[in-house]
Amino acid sequence: MFGLRAHRIAAALAGVVITLAAATARADDLPGAYSDHGVSFSYPTAWLHVPGDFQVQSGSELWSEFFGPAPAPTQPPTTDPAQPQPPAPATPLVLHDVVAVAAYRTNVSITKKNLPRYKQAIQLLVTQLVTRANGKVLSGPVRLTMGGMPGYRFEATAALTDGTLTESRLVLVFRKKTEYFLNCQHVQNGPLTAEIEGGCDQLMHSFRVTA
Repeated sequence: MFGLRAHRIAAALAGVVITLAAATARADDLPGAYSDHGVSFSYPTAWLHVPGDFQVQSGSELWSEFFGPAPAPTQPPTTDPAQPQPPAPATPLVLHDVVAVAAYRTNVSITKKNLPRYKQAIQLLVTQLVTRANGKVLSGPVRLTMGGMPGYRFEATAALTDGTLTESRLVLVFRKKTEYFLNCQHVQNGPLTAEIEGGCDQLMHSFRVTA
């Protein structure tokens, strides 16, 4: 019998599925390298490290960071040069194609040995969160490791609040009572799908816990 109380690992699930990021680069970053919060990894050098937030999440977040391709410049509308120019829009551009990395505190210690015990509960809670994001789980859980840590991978869809449809690769790996979470999100069938997937692969292969 499974015998696991779902609320006991509610904090084990990260900020699934929807990510928002305003397109503003952080000046203190080395291109393509991140090292902070006791972890390090690499990402495409052309990407920006941007502020961001989760729209849907569950758990006790320790930290979160967001990365993504620089948005294409928008062409200003043609105006009459003899007329006063309209002010620049104050609202930052929101990235829909973005990779989020986060860490969460869990209520239970999850290891390579006992991870299968929590598989069903993790799957259930991911499904619930994806449903809250008006999406569905396409595949998973698939067992994997990232940075030597055990976990699961899911593929899911979501609908952003502006109506944009997205797909995400969701990765959850565990180091005792800490969960590391990865959301590689792109517009469904969008032009940046391959770039996000490639950058996600790079980040996963280079991810290390340093402290």
